[in-house]
Amino acid sequence: MSLESRTARGIGWTAASQIATLLMSILISAILARLLTPSDFGLIAMVLVFSNFAAIFSGFGLQSAIVQKQEVSDEALSSIFWINVGLGALLTLALAASAPLIAAFYSEPRLTLIVVFMSTTFFIASFCNVPFALLAKRMNFRAIGIIGICSVGISGPIAICLAFSGYGIWSLAWLTVLSSVFTTVFTFVYARWVPHFLLGLQHMRGMLGYGANLTGASFVTYFAQNMDNLLVGRFLGSAALGFYNLAYRLLVLPTTNISEVFGRVMFPALSIIQHDKQLVRFAYVRANRYIGAISFPLMIWVLVAAPQLVRVVYGPRWVSVIPLIQIFALAAIEQSISVNVSWLFTSQGRTDLMFKLSIFTTVAVVISFVVGLRGGVEGVVIAYTVALYLTAYPVFAIAFRLVDMRVKDALAPLWSVTLAAFTLGIVAFLLQISLGKLGVTRDLTVLTIVTAASLLIYSAVLFLLDKELFIGIVRLFGQLRSVDSA
Repeated sequence: MSLESRTARGIGWTAASQIATLLMSILISAILARLLTPSDFGLIAMVLVFSNFAAIFSGFGLQSAIVQKQEVSDEALSSIFWINVGLGALLTLALAASAPLIAAFYSEPRLTLIVVFMSTTFFIASFCNVPFALLAKRMNFRAIGIIGICSVGISGPIAICLAFSGYGIWSLAWLTVLSSVFTTVFTFVYARWVPHFLLGLQHMRGMLGYGANLTGASFVTYFAQNMDNLLVGRFLGSAALGFYNLAYRLLVLPTTNISEVFGRVMFPALSIIQHDKQLVRFAYVRANRYIGAISFPLMIWVLVAAPQLVRVVYGPRWVSVIPLIQIFALAAIEQSISVNVSWLFTSQGRTDLMFKLSIFTTVAVVISFVVGLRGGVEGVVIAYTVALYLTAYPVFAIAFRLVDMRVKDALAPLWSVTLAAFTLGIVAFLLQISLGKLGVTRDLTVLTIVTAASLLIYSAVLFLLDKELFIGIVRLFGQLRSVDSA
């Protein structure tokens, strides 16, 4: 099977599994949101600030190094495996020991036992890093997709049962730990790889430097992605953080998930063709067009339909999250494209440049969080969105230079998607107003009509503006159907 066919099929499997896991996650989140309080979600978000930070060091970037390198010996794989297990054990002990300090930082004594319990995920997950990387290197995205679906599909219902039984915040903690357990178990089942009992750094030449720079970039980027949770939780409280975190998960994560669908496949694919820059440019721009064609209209639809969407899915006590979602929609449009530059840095082996650039973007974003705190939760979201757009151009310029591509050549092909999404927004907004004047105010009815109209308008406009892209999207979804029947 050719690389193009393997890539297309990989995207199909990844998209199908990502859509399935995303829908299951949203459903699970919606059910738990009705059983638990915003404060419960806020407390877990407080823990995740520190656990996500510790996760940066869990694999030391070696998982990506396995995928990027053309050839990796079995000795190197075994050495990386045992290094990962050792790091996982150290991180579990370190986070568990820090539990009292984390609880004191937030003035929340309940966090102590929760942090200790959730810290076990590092040791559990350390066992699956190498076999998971092997699945990605082999481009076995069918197995990766099934692993994700099974993990969410089993751990989610268990968490819901615990919430129904009155376990409260502990149901969310168990959701995290069980997800890690099932992911590890299913990864070993599909990878069919067993490590040898050996450890030698001489087998990992070139990989440690790559992994160190990637870890450094992840370390710096962490602050840009999580300092908002830290500051909002510390200065605005757990309830405010609960609203903020829900808005972020509902909006930004779906768009990054769309990019991740392509990224999981594009990284190994671009690593294979890394020396053919013309082919890399073509593949990158093409993937970006598909991502924009899906994420741009989705975010504009959410921007307009947010009031009805929140009340229908999460209930009336979450209405405070509506303006946050609407602002995040604008941020998510930029992020759906900007996150993809990491494919170029990693596949070209320039994680050193990625590390340096991440320092610049992180400083800008953290400053925006501090400034935005004066305006409350909405101020943080607005400042964050502004910072993303201000730092976009230098990020694009440096990344595209690696493959001899100009910024306008990379972004100009998105014009048809942008115009079609803008048209969708105008029509959906005017339709929403018209329905109100006609006395149609039931949230579910309005949401259904606006959603159907948005899909029809966007499809029609995109077909008129860019028939080639429209046909490509149709074929992509056709690929999903063929994957589902496989």
